[in-house]
Amino acid sequence: MNPAPPEVVSAYTALLERAILNLRMRIRYGEDISINETHDYLDALHNVPTMLRNYGGWHVEENINADLARYDQKWLEQPGSTMRRSLIETLRLCRDGEFDYPG
Repeated sequence: MNPAPPEVVSAYTALLERAILNLRMRIRYGEDISINETHDYLDALHNVPTMLRNYGGWHVEENINADLARYDQKWLEQPGSTMRRSLIETLRLCRDGEFDYPG
């Protein structure tokens, strides 16, 4: 296996953390999240762990980011959510260290 570079691991593990927290918060605060959106959300994220463990080939940022963008394009403008967040924007914030814990 060829693990991803440390900066990729850092950004995409933070993305997974933030994405899980956002979905959990939406559920907790009573947003009606359709099974179709949940499927697309998880579909956008499910290749991230493989990329982190076995970097290369199809499993590189460009392809993962295309999956994230596909979710955003389909769901961000849909009504019914005040807490839905862009996965691409979340990734950008993760890359910028927005969610890093003080060390």
